[in-house]
Amino acid sequence: MSVDPGAQEIVIWGRLDSQIRSGALRKYLQDESLGEGTITLIIRDPNITIIGDMNLDWYDKEEEAPLYGCKSLLRVDLKGCTKLTQLGYCVFQGCSSLTSVALPDGLTQLCNRVFYECSSLTSVALPDGLTQLGDGVLSECSSLTSVTLPDGLTQLGHDVFMDCSSLTTVALPDGLTQMGNRVFGGCSSLTNVSLPDGVTQLGNFVFACCSSLTSVSLPDGVTQLRNSVFYKCSSLTSVALPDRLTQLGDYVFKECSSLKSVALPDGVTQLGDNVFRECSSLKSVALPDGLTQLGHNVFDGCSSLTSLANSAGFDTVELYLRDRYKCVILRKLFLRLFGKYNRAVNEANGTEAEKNATALAYFPADNSSTLDVGLFLQTMNASGGDGVIGLVGHILKFV
Repeated sequence: MSVDPGAQEIVIWGRLDSQIRSGALRKYLQDESLGEGTITLIIRDPNITIIGDMNLDWYDKEEEAPLYGCKSLLRVDLKGCTKLTQLGYCVFQGCSSLTSVALPDGLTQLCNRVFYECSSLTSVALPDGLTQLGDGVLSECSSLTSVTLPDGLTQLGHDVFMDCSSLTTVALPDGLTQMGNRVFGGCSSLTNVSLPDGVTQLGNFVFACCSSLTSVSLPDGVTQLRNSVFYKCSSLTSVALPDRLTQLGDYVFKECSSLKSVALPDGVTQLGDNVFRECSSLKSVALPDGLTQLGHNVFDGCSSLTSLANSAGFDTVELYLRDRYKCVILRKLFLRLFGKYNRAVNEANGTEAEKNATALAYFPADNSSTLDVGLFLQTMNASGGDGVIGLVGHILKFV
């Protein structure tokens, strides 16, 4: 190790143990005489494989994490550590003056809280080979403005970007499938998030308290929104929910005070407690026919909805919504039935008239079976009974 006090640069050249746990180095870097943000640390050991401990208990971090709380650090360059694959628990936690870190290409794992509370860190270039981000890796990095995640990442741990209050953009990799709890919780400058198509699981509070978030694109594979996903996203005006969604947990949209409308997919069967509580701007919600479970206080504090329900003479918001959106539900049903009819026509052989006759033959001659068939036949009769032309004319009145 060489030290140049004038340039405030520390360069580690020598061969170290495969894991660096240098208490002496940390003690030197924590010397108050150095001042905050005065040291550039460069490690050029081609044999080192791990910095820190991968299995450290959280309460041991101050004694064991090699660079924990070193406020003198301004920059760190690890590019010369060509065999480095892992950064351990809390390695740079509390390095509040650290502005930049250069990571080697071979790095594959960042353990829990590696950069936690690095409040001066503005950006970090993550290597392409990185496959794992631990819990809280960049949590409370309040100066971080943007992050591009490498393509190999498939999971984000809990709290990865929690309380990164300056974060405005995040580029998520296409291969991402799971996001832990509170991943973007408290990211108050984040305006929009586009989730990759492969994401199927979102943790609790995953966009919570993102007060600048105005839009979000949810992939089709998401079937459940867990508790408080959009809690206190006060700038969110609308959200397109995926067709395969079946369940909304508790507090999903609680205190989304700018939310104006929501169309719940046909497959939704359950709404948890307080889902839309205190959504004071909410004026329209289309409740699906298949909804069987409605939690407590779902529309409590939805003053715009309550006013509309009262003026229409309804005692409850739920009854008002079911009456108000009957036509919407029927329109969806007609369009769905018409889609089935079109597919039957396309699969049939013969002239156009013969194809239509074949398609119509798939439907029973009476309305004694399902509601779908009954409504289909009633619609046919009401529109003149002249086959597909009459049905189309009736459907277009609802579109």
